[in-house]
Amino acid sequence: MLKNIWMNKKQRKMMGFSTVVIIVFIISLSFLLTQKGKDIVNTEVNNYLHEISQQTSYKVTQRVETNFSYLATLSNSLAYLDESAYEAYLYDAYEGGAFEWIGTVDHKGMLKVKNHPLKDVSQVTCVAKAMHGQVSVSDKLLKIFDEKGAVYAVPYKGKDNNISAIVGWIPPETMKLLLNTESFSGTGFSHIIAKNGDYILHSKNKNALIDGDNFLNTFQQKAEITSSMTFQKFCQDIANQKKGTITFKVNGDNMRTLTYTPLDNCDWYLLSIVPSTMYSQNIQNFISLAIAVLALGIAVVFFIFIAFLLYTSNKKNKEITNIAYIDPITQGFTQVRFEKELLDRAKDFVPYTFISLDLRKFKLINASFGSENGDKVLRHVYVCIKKHLAKDEFVTRVNADNFNIYLHTIDEGKIKERLHSIADEINKYNQERQLPYYIPLSCGCYIVKDDAQELIVVRDKANIARKTNKNIPNYYLSNIVFYNDLEHQMLLKEKEMENMMEKALDEEEFIIYLQPKVSLKTGKIIGSEALVRWDSPEKGLIPPDDFIPFFEKNDFIIKLDMYVFEVVCKILRKWIDEGKIVHPISVNLSRNHLHHPNFLEEYRKIQQKYEIPDQYIEIELTETVVFENLEMLKTIIDEIHKYGYKCSMDDFGSGYSSLNVLKEIPVDILKLDRVFFSSENDKRGEDIVETVISLAKKLGMETIAEGIETIPQVELLKSMECDAIQGYVFSKPVPVDQFETLVQDDPEMMSV
Repeated sequence: MLKNIWMNKKQRKMMGFSTVVIIVFIISLSFLLTQKGKDIVNTEVNNYLHEISQQTSYKVTQRVETNFSYLATLSNSLAYLDESAYEAYLYDAYEGGAFEWIGTVDHKGMLKVKNHPLKDVSQVTCVAKAMHGQVSVSDKLLKIFDEKGAVYAVPYKGKDNNISAIVGWIPPETMKLLLNTESFSGTGFSHIIAKNGDYILHSKNKNALIDGDNFLNTFQQKAEITSSMTFQKFCQDIANQKKGTITFKVNGDNMRTLTYTPLDNCDWYLLSIVPSTMYSQNIQNFISLAIAVLALGIAVVFFIFIAFLLYTSNKKNKEITNIAYIDPITQGFTQVRFEKELLDRAKDFVPYTFISLDLRKFKLINASFGSENGDKVLRHVYVCIKKHLAKDEFVTRVNADNFNIYLHTIDEGKIKERLHSIADEINKYNQERQLPYYIPLSCGCYIVKDDAQELIVVRDKANIARKTNKNIPNYYLSNIVFYNDLEHQMLLKEKEMENMMEKALDEEEFIIYLQPKVSLKTGKIIGSEALVRWDSPEKGLIPPDDFIPFFEKNDFIIKLDMYVFEVVCKILRKWIDEGKIVHPISVNLSRNHLHHPNFLEEYRKIQQKYEIPDQYIEIELTETVVFENLEMLKTIIDEIHKYGYKCSMDDFGSGYSSLNVLKEIPVDILKLDRVFFSSENDKRGEDIVETVISLAKKLGMETIAEGIETIPQVELLKSMECDAIQGYVFSKPVPVDQFETLVQDDPEMMSV
């Protein structure tokens, strides 16, 4: 740039151009650039402060959760000890640990701690919560015996009826280790406060103003807020568990930036504070330097300014990178860094390929060789992928054994060649092994040619391609599927189903399977759910996941629902006429019916045609229907009840369920989705299930658990007083004749 300006001056012979004008121009330009630089620096400071706050918040939250888990473990252990051994056991448990003391609380709220007098703690909020079944930590430092500290309390669920809660006390000096994070060369620091502003922990940093026991009082007295935020709004945010940033002055000129963040599992707040003016002086020095070297020309000034910004930015970015951008296992990009690189390239968009890659059956490696060797495999895979990437291509480990790759290559053939080469590189180590152990890859590719697509959409399409097996010929070490292939095949498949569906309905290719519902009180079958399958002469048995979504999209589901309902009525009529045991059958109601007023009248006509008693019919509404139009749904449920049918909510918990909405919908039966039971030994999940069952009972609803596959799950649900179970543990969905055989002798499916 300097060269161009100098050439223009020579060519136009502007030797007489006023030095004063040049100086004014440079000063004005320097001023504008300096202001821009301040904005950039402020943004970087805020971003850095947010990263530090997140890290510190995570560390504090983890420590709180660890303390809760420790007390909960002790609580469970007491159930196996004699009462005489409690005190010694708890004393040994906290000796040398984070807790200064640990004691038990009886049902009267009396705290018992070894070497301490009995203490009434029934009015301590966190203890009261624990006595009522909720883990809790004090919202401020409490003085139980001699000093103030943090009080943790968890409920006691053992057999000893004399104990209600386990309580532990941690002194402030022990907790201060959580606030040893300083930043900006030791000038940044953090506090932890309660909602009312009382200090839980305060920094010992020399720049921290500690005056009294309440941060908000000190802040109001000594701080002058310079941002648009008001002190009242700041206090409201603290009270309402919101996070934010505020800038203020101390002693008239010490500008500081404060980020406030609520902590999980407690009513505490993390405050992170840094001096906002740290970089301002450097910028001022730069301006002086720019004026001093005016003779060297505009290019030199710009160069120094840019170099300064790069220096300060790189310095902070290096700290942020170490915290947030480096994967701890591969030492490569984290997902955050990967997405940032992609977003940066979106400004100058060029087509690219997004690849979702994972290692098939990686869990076997962890199970067979241990997680440490599993991590070595992940590092090996990362290095091999990285080796085959061009300069401006990159890879990240998203989670576990799942990797995302950004490639410039957009030719499908070349993409396959590159992925085959990566697979060969990963498995090359087998050449030196007598017994090879191959690591095959599953790859989903999406070629991005439209810069308007959001990153989350791009990633989802690549993931869909990876997870879908479309029988495309593949190299044995790398299964590669392109999203475009899926779209094309889906369109062909949907067109084929569209051509077949009317004929299939006319020729009764849609058949009904019944899955039993078993009472946990009697152990006997009390009903069933009608599930539809498509038995095509050309395609064989087609599962519902392949055709139901398409039928919902083209509204054919309405005809199919009516067909299923009529077949169910025929089955019930047959059982009644033959004098067999008759149980209610539930049928699913698609959301498409909601757009057709009075559709239930058609159901009523079919029921009356076959003279089916009302009590044998149950209508199931999926959770998604419930949340689409609540008012309309309440009207429909009233209509269902008017006809004498029962109404159930299916798949509760599969989406964004709300316990609050249960009181709004007068269903008779609540069916808990299999998602609640996908993880064994999930204490939090079990607590949620128990809460839902209890709430449903209070609202007069029956509860049925779906997708149950193991006897321990049955026993757990029985202890929670769930009414019935529907799942493979008793029977998979079976044809009608098999169901009739199953129920003909009214057998007990389980011992009660």
